[in-house]
Amino acid sequence: MANAYGRHGRERQDHDRLQPLLEAVVSIGSDLDLPAVLDRIVSAARVLADCQYAALGVIGEDGQLSEFVAHGMTDEEVAELEATVGRPHGQGLLGLLVSRPQTLRLADMTTHLEYFGLPAGHPPMRRFLGVPIRLRNEVFGNLYLAEKNGGAEFGSEDEQIIEALATAAGIAVENARLFSESQERERYGVIEDRLRIARDLHDVVIQQLYAAAMSLAAVTHQIDQPAAATQVNGVVDLLDDTVRQIRSTIFALQPQPNEEGLRARVMSVVRDASGPLGLTPSMELTGLLDTDVAAGPSEDAVAVLREALSNAARHARATRVDVRVSLSEGDLTVQVFDNGVGFSPGARRSGLANLEARAERLGGSFEIGPGGSGQGTTLTWRVPAL
Repeated sequence: MANAYGRHGRERQDHDRLQPLLEAVVSIGSDLDLPAVLDRIVSAARVLADCQYAALGVIGEDGQLSEFVAHGMTDEEVAELEATVGRPHGQGLLGLLVSRPQTLRLADMTTHLEYFGLPAGHPPMRRFLGVPIRLRNEVFGNLYLAEKNGGAEFGSEDEQIIEALATAAGIAVENARLFSESQERERYGVIEDRLRIARDLHDVVIQQLYAAAMSLAAVTHQIDQPAAATQVNGVVDLLDDTVRQIRSTIFALQPQPNEEGLRARVMSVVRDASGPLGLTPSMELTGLLDTDVAAGPSEDAVAVLREALSNAARHARATRVDVRVSLSEGDLTVQVFDNGVGFSPGARRSGLANLEARAERLGGSFEIGPGGSGQGTTLTWRVPAL
């Protein structure tokens, strides 16, 4: 009978110890937002180990801590530390777990060889437990716990529970990452579909409508009956209006630019050039310009477009200007066409030399010459996007 009571008591203790862990595992696995998951992990670790301080350091590509989520300090303590020394980067004991990702339990961290002291304003700490969080074979980060409530040391039971939590945390973090990546792929898929539809509308539908309108306009003078001629002209006007509506639809299908994106900056340059040009250039933007173009090529592309439109305004005397900026097969291309007086090779200007130098610096190319029909000028600037 005594053995049965003893066994029942141990089972009850095991249940009481594991129940909070199970609840913590369920809690951290219930969210797919990575920052929220990290916060839940730290909160759960602090409760399970019954300690004053808990933190999670995320290891960046450079081997230092790229993120640091901490619980236990007051807002004033955190603000003072960030103002004086900034966030932890992974020195001392924190760095030891980065370079050697193994559980580390210390009764007094101040006696360890890797302990370099705490910055001014940091709460005093002696008891320490550090546990790595792994994603498959990759170490994602480390859990750092300090100061058990009541002043006791961290025990082997604390170590086992936090190691179990770290295993569950690795799975939760990986799920959150996969969810984020799937959302990004889905977003890119929608963007690509919209861009494909926009290209089809521009390259096929609009061209066919243009051809139909031009054919009707060409035969209008051959129609003897004025009423019939008027009706045909009305159809031509209707086709022109349809083309304008489709162009508006094409722009509506384009991803909405953010204020800092290449698309928005191109639109701004074109809009600013409308006054000096005396007309509004047509514009075609294709590809993932806001996400798949590096900062350097993006900056140069904006400068190139601004210079090209400025040259057209000063010298071309054009009644039509077309702007195309595209990303295709890893290349960023800026193309500006005008139907003006044309380009004279003997009259190369310093601004054009600057455009050529920008292209060469990025390993690209620069061409300027007659338009496709032999009239006007076409400027083409092409560089690697990354």
